[in-house]
Amino acid sequence: MQNATKESAEAKQPAAKGASEEKRKDSPAPEQAAAKPEQQKKKDKKGKQLAREEEPAKKKEHDENFNYIIRVVNTDINGESNIVQGLTQIKGIGRHLAVFIADTAEVDRKLKFGTLAEPQIEKLKEVLENIDEYAPAWMLNYQKDVYTGEDMHLISTDVAIRLRDDINMMKMIRSYRGVRHELGLKVRGQRSSSNGRKGLALGVSKRREAPAAAGKKEETKEK
Repeated sequence: MQNATKESAEAKQPAAKGASEEKRKDSPAPEQAAAKPEQQKKKDKKGKQLAREEEPAKKKEHDENFNYIIRVVNTDINGESNIVQGLTQIKGIGRHLAVFIADTAEVDRKLKFGTLAEPQIEKLKEVLENIDEYAPAWMLNYQKDVYTGEDMHLISTDVAIRLRDDINMMKMIRSYRGVRHELGLKVRGQRSSSNGRKGLALGVSKRREAPAAAGKKEETKEK
């Protein structure tokens, strides 16, 4: 009986070993199992990148009549931007005034500049060139002109030209602001003792002694 039980146990052991080996072969190694999710993640990332690259290509598809650059008041405006954003690219026009100009010209603010027809662009140019007539005085950026006393709005290159002329006039009449402009100092009452320093060594610097004087001092100490 004992011999029979031993033989049956020995017969079961190889069968169990064979089943366990088959399971090991079927089950992936831990390294392979860890590698599969990483490969899947990489594939997902590649798929997302390709989708992102395809999206802008779809967005950039426009009609044949779409203008990518529009010249308005000596300024190149990007056709991809909407009316308000495009008008703010002109020097001297902010977002509030851009909204006012779009509404006055009866142009939808959400439209892209490149989709505008020629009559709409001409209407915008007309409003831009005659802002003084359409906008109230408190919206203008140059009120009570020194020479004429009128309220006006400066845009594009006129802003820099008028600013330079005003600074030169203040220098000529030797006003306080003109003198400060000449010296390169702050003009509007800001602090100048601790802030706005240019080209100076900050902090306390000790006076350096010449090497000959330093050698004489050492000789006197030795004596």
